[in-house]
Formats: sequence, C-alpha cells, structure tokens
Amino acid sequence: MGRVIIQELLAHDYEVVSTDHKAPESTDGFEFIEADVTDPDEAMRVMEGCEKVIHMAAIPNPLVASEWEVLRVNTMSNWAVLEAAEKQGVFNVVMASSINAIGAAFSRNRVSRPYFPLDEEQGTLCQDSYAMSKWYGEIMADTFIRRNPGKMQIASMRFHWLGHKHEQLERKNAGGTDLTNPLRRNAMDFWGYSDIEESAAACRLAIEKKWDGHEAFFINATDTFIEVPTEEAIAMAYPDAEIRTPLSGFTSAISPSKAKRILGWEQQSTWRDL
Repeated sequence: MGRVIIQELLAHDYEVVSTDHKAPESTDGFEFIEADVTDPDEAMRVMEGCEKVIHMAAIPNPLVASEWEVLRVNTMSNWAVLEAAEKQGVFNVVMASSINAIGAAFSRNRVSRPYFPLDEEQGTLCQDSYAMSKWYGEIMADTFIRRNPGKMQIASMRFHWLGHKHEQLERKNAGGTDLTNPLRRNAMDFWGYSDIEESAAACRLAIEKKWDGHEAFFINATDTFIEVPTEEAIAMAYPDAEIRTPLSGFTSAISPSKAKRILGWEQQSTWRDL
C-alpha cells in the first residue's frame, strides 16, 4: 500500500519522504530514510521538515507473526508516529486502520451485528490482536485530538482487502464457493474489498480535505465480492440484523458514504467488469 500511495502522491506533485525498515528496490522521485517507527526517536527523525504524514507501517495481519508481536508493533508505531507528529508540529495525519477495527476477518467466532449496512457508528466486537491494534490506533487518534484541540486533523482509513486489479481478476477467475457461498470465511469479512489504487487516492484526499478532529472512514467498494444478493447473504449470515437502508442487488454491506461525503471519494471500479 505504501508504494502505491507514493506513486499517487508523486503523480499529484507532492514531495515525498518514505520510511521503512527495509529499503525499496527503487527510490526514483522520492527520498527514502531507513528507520523503525516503533522507536519514537526514529519517528521524530524521519518526520523532520514534513508537513503531512500518511502512516501505513504495520504488521498487516495476525497470521504472519504472533498476536503479541502484532499488537506490540502496531500499537507502538501508532503512538510513536502520533507523538512525533505532535512534537514536530505536523498536524495533518492519515493512519491505516481496517475493517477489522470493529472485529472482522480474523475473529474466532462470527458475532451478531445490530444492523446493516455497517457504518462508522458501530462499535468494536474484536477478538484478535490485529483488530485490537487497529481499534487502539483510533482511540489514540482521539487522544491526540483532545491534546491538541482545534489544531490536529487525523483520518483513520478502514481499508478492506486491498487488491490490485490483477489480484481481483485472479480471485474472480478462481470462483467457486468464494463467490457463491455467503458463509465462506464465516462471513466475517462482510463480503467486501477495496481497490488498492483507488484507496491510495482516498489517502491523498484525506490530507487535502479539511475538518476538525479525528474521523474514521470505511474505504471499500460500493459492491460486494460475492455473486449472492447482499440482503440474501445477510439473512443467511446475520439473520437478526436490521436492514436500515435497502441493499439492492450486490450493494456493499459496508457503507462508504462517509468517505464520499467528507473526502469526496467513492470507488469507481468493480471486479465484475474485469
């Protein structure tokens, strides 16, 4: 995601400083600083002279490391980056959150949801350390807003599965129960997805648009990644949930309307046209 965001920013004439604990294959067009942003001093160093921050550094799921390590890295990097931004006077911050902030794909058990479509008003029902790390990141964002009233703007980007178009096409061509069974993966991903290039544009918009305080945004497609009508899928997986807004056809069970209203962002592409 970081590499795609860099290209999005360069295409819109931003001067970009990138940081990671491992150097990329190419740094054409941008500055690179090797660092570990779980270290607050390192976070301070790489942020010097910057005006805006897009923070994507994290362990991306609880399957590639222990739950403890996921929680440690993700929460410590969030705090270090937010504190460094505060000290450096960088008051425009975008952070990687996730659909998992409310409890989703990595939960051990499917739990009831009060209503659909999901929106940012629903609280968390998380069961795993990755989800907790994303929820904690949003709580931290609220904390720094309270510390800097009227100064700081933070966006928590609740991405779903981030796929390039060729990855979406591969998933489409694989077909099978992934597309026809609403209970596959225990329905805990709510059948959603995000186009990675369009989601990078959402991050750029989040540093360009203005509001006061911290806002979380669901960043996902307007349709599902399943060939079963949405309301039928919800009836099978979440039979007690209220349908607050009609979800005709394959309309997403996760509403991106807040991102459209505040950021002016809505995913335009769909895997169905690939």
